[in-house]
Amino acid sequence: MVRAEGKSISSEGCVVSKSDIFIKQEDFDHYEQVIKDYLAGQIDHNRLVAERLMLGVYGQRQEGLCMVRTKLPGGRVQPQQLLGYAEALDQFSQCDVVHLTTRQDIQFNDVPLEQTPTLVRGMADYGVTCREAGGNTVRNITGCPMAGACPSEHVDITPYINGTARYFVRSPLTQFLPRKFKITMSGCEADCAMGLIQDLGVVATRKEGRPGFKLLAGGGLGTKPREAVVLEEFIDEEQLLPAIEAIIALHDKHSDRERKARSRIKFLVERFGEAGFIEKYREEFARTSSAFDSGIAPRGEWREAADGPICGHGAPRQVVPQRQSGLNAVPIHVPGGDLNADQLRAIGNLLQGLGYSDLRTTQDQNLVVFDVADAGVELLLSDLQKLNLTPPKAGSDVVACPGTATCQLGITNSRVVARLLDGGKDDLSIRVNGCQNNCAHSDVADIGFYGKGRRHFGTLVPSYALRLGGSAVAGGGFAFAGPDVPAARVPAAVERIDENYRNGRTEGEAFQAWSRRKGAGYFTELLEDLTQVQEFELEALQRDHGDSAVFRVQSVGVGECAGAQVDPLDKLLLDAAYERNLRDAFAAKRKFDEAAESLGSVFALIVQALLTAAGAEATKPDEGRLVEALRSALPENEDFVNDFNALIGYYNGWCLELDELVYPELSGRSDAWLKQARRLCRTLQAGRQRPQKAEQQVA
Repeated sequence: MVRAEGKSISSEGCVVSKSDIFIKQEDFDHYEQVIKDYLAGQIDHNRLVAERLMLGVYGQRQEGLCMVRTKLPGGRVQPQQLLGYAEALDQFSQCDVVHLTTRQDIQFNDVPLEQTPTLVRGMADYGVTCREAGGNTVRNITGCPMAGACPSEHVDITPYINGTARYFVRSPLTQFLPRKFKITMSGCEADCAMGLIQDLGVVATRKEGRPGFKLLAGGGLGTKPREAVVLEEFIDEEQLLPAIEAIIALHDKHSDRERKARSRIKFLVERFGEAGFIEKYREEFARTSSAFDSGIAPRGEWREAADGPICGHGAPRQVVPQRQSGLNAVPIHVPGGDLNADQLRAIGNLLQGLGYSDLRTTQDQNLVVFDVADAGVELLLSDLQKLNLTPPKAGSDVVACPGTATCQLGITNSRVVARLLDGGKDDLSIRVNGCQNNCAHSDVADIGFYGKGRRHFGTLVPSYALRLGGSAVAGGGFAFAGPDVPAARVPAAVERIDENYRNGRTEGEAFQAWSRRKGAGYFTELLEDLTQVQEFELEALQRDHGDSAVFRVQSVGVGECAGAQVDPLDKLLLDAAYERNLRDAFAAKRKFDEAAESLGSVFALIVQALLTAAGAEATKPDEGRLVEALRSALPENEDFVNDFNALIGYYNGWCLELDELVYPELSGRSDAWLKQARRLCRTLQAGRQRPQKAEQQVA
């Protein structure tokens, strides 16, 4: 890719240096070395997975090919950045399109593993980051598609999205969470960003005239969907970051690290109960808020919300007047969420030529152009029409996950069947998943499906479980279950449901209300001839859409959405780094009691790390036996242990007085010892691994 001279375009459109927190050259240098080492057989597959997921690189069903996800907070992408996507698509992908996701990311598919380092480095030259776009981290933060432009919003949520993304990227707390953590933010109580289904939903609101936020937590989809609970009815603006940090810390400490299927934060609500979950959060919040420097809190420009239409889930479906007089938001329909290189270049060049810089991806896999003057709408639409691009049309609100096209967990070819579906004149939302993991949000759509295999007369038939009447915006709820439908008959089922809705609803009755009024039994009866399979029909039904082979559920490895295994030593060192950061934050506010507690935690964690690296049988000694445990495990490092003994004595003496004037020397001595300890950990770990590798080679 063509490189800018040490600089790149930021998401705000300005030139930024590579020292930007999202983009650091050492990430790419390190990742390139990891790929070289893996291809040379010097590191194993588990280590490779952990390293590449941190830069948004996932394995696919196809051996040797990867999906590469870029991260766009709030879905904001500059028109000139589309040129970078086009260039990378041409150079590195064996697929002819990039894909817009339901989390407002853009991702590449079919990229050879050995070319992924060059791709992620090249996208960084355009100011596009892949850092923590995958793995067990804080994922891309989604937000209102109309943020800053919606007449109904209390505040433009963008500064909070950007501030939160910057605060947690590279944080020791978020590098190895038990599972991924998803955040979304809405500018008003309509919650168009769908906090109901997120690990954390942030909703702007007011209380007695004061601006602030309502927090929802513990939501999620997947095989066991759960609606988020109200964590905070109201917090002040400056409390937002420490509140988010508290819920992430709760997840980090208590979520199940052994059973990945039960490690999302929604299972903590189940484990502790709603009241117990909130109590645990408040314990963490007391600590994070005490350490937090309110001076770095993101701030927005709050306003009185005006009455007006809301865009609903995903994004606007038509040209919408902005709150700024004379300006409009213009949505662009992207069929299947796919754009080829020619389209990317054409859109980028068109918008730059017309002077439009505010472009966003949406949760319904479309694009929206902002700040289009009244007089310029028709010209923009006409120019887009020449590129075969139009605003969304009624019936086109259809979203699908990759399914068996690329996903290792896919059961059915969801993308192919989705192209055959139409939501009708009432523009019903349709969401199609290739498995029960619900990446396409079938449980919060008017009509949803997830792929499965179902046996009829002993023959496996590709099928979809039907879901009806779901919505994730304010006042919504999860869909209810309908019958299973053979894949070949899904288009007919959708057409029949739409027809019966149009003919059987009361005036103004929404699909959610109508479907719930009718109930599950109605749809079982309505679709009975489509769901029942006769033996003579099996031959016509046992092939999936787009596949000539007889259907079977294929296992192609473990899906990487659950992240990679974490080295216990790495996690201990990160926990120690997080406690050290808290120590400094408390000390800066002269809260030396809390600083002392954090420093004590640092010592305990580092000792655990050293014992782990040394291969000791017991790695969690009592607080009073830290030195003794090290002496036993590290007989060849007597000077190092003696230094720690002296440091602990100095620390214990300081804890009696908490003398502010003594603290700088204590923290300096502590940090010097910690630096030595981290180096020793790596030395001990490497020493233990060499004999293991030698044994493997002999074997």
